[in-house]
Order: sequence, then structure tokens, then C-alpha cells
Amino acid sequence: MTIEGGRRPRSRSFSSTPTFSSDLAKLKAALPPKNSNSSPPLTVHTYKEAIAIASTFDVLGNNSTLTPKLKLSSEDDWIDLFQKSGAVAVAENSSSSGDEGVVVMTVNMEKFLRYCFDIAYKMPPSPSNRVLREHVRSASATLGGNSPPSLSI
Repeated sequence: MTIEGGRRPRSRSFSSTPTFSSDLAKLKAALPPKNSNSSPPLTVHTYKEAIAIASTFDVLGNNSTLTPKLKLSSEDDWIDLFQKSGAVAVAENSSSSGDEGVVVMTVNMEKFLRYCFDIAYKMPPSPSNRVLREHVRSASATLGGNSPPSLSI
């Protein structure tokens, strides 16, 4: 089979890597704009809402590198992930009538989305130069000392 230009045809089974911008666009489309300045944008107040929105993210989809790392089969699994992400804030609103305050939970969905991309694609830290030099020194010491072997002519 001859292919023009010498290039192979793109595989139809190939799926693209999830992008933050496409998942953020999905998030913004799922949440109506806030009219008040009291709550930050892109937040929800129940785990059910958060799960419904997060389950549409490509980074948590079947073709993502994150999917094998997570078990999200129950609501408790989702809640654990939301809490690990640091996106959940619980605050007590005091009422003006002097009654006990009402506890309000807020899930910052943008922060959660960033957390998902971090754990899916963030590289581990590189070893420092010092650690690398120590490793090279220890390897050369096991070969017979700190100086290279002398040349014989």
C-alpha cells in the first residue's frame, strides 16, 4: 500500500489526551453563573451535585491515565477523593436571630479539577544534583576507589 507523502494514516482507535481547558469548559457549562458575590464561582453545595459534574470530566473518563489509579465505584469513594483534593470547605454561618449556626459545605469544583489533573499528569520531583553526585561517587567507590584507573602504555 502506497501512502502519499510517506505518512501513515492516523489510527481510528486513537483517543486524545484529556485537556484541562476542555474539562474546565464542561464545568463552566454545567454551573449557572452566580448572581451573588457571597460564594465563589464554580462551586456546589452537595456531594451529589459535585459527583454529577465531576463524572463528566474527561480526566476521570475511561481513557484517562487517572482511571486505573482511582476506585470510584461508590459515593463514599467520590467523597474521599473530594476531601483529599482540598476542594471541600465546611463553614458555620451564624444566624442573626442568635440561633445556632447552619453548617454549609462548599465544593470548589475548579480546585477539584486541578487536583485531578495534578495527580494524573504531574511528574515526580527530580533528584537534586547533590543526590546524583553522591550516587556517582558511591558507584565509582565500589569500582575501586575515587580515582580512575591509571593508563598503561
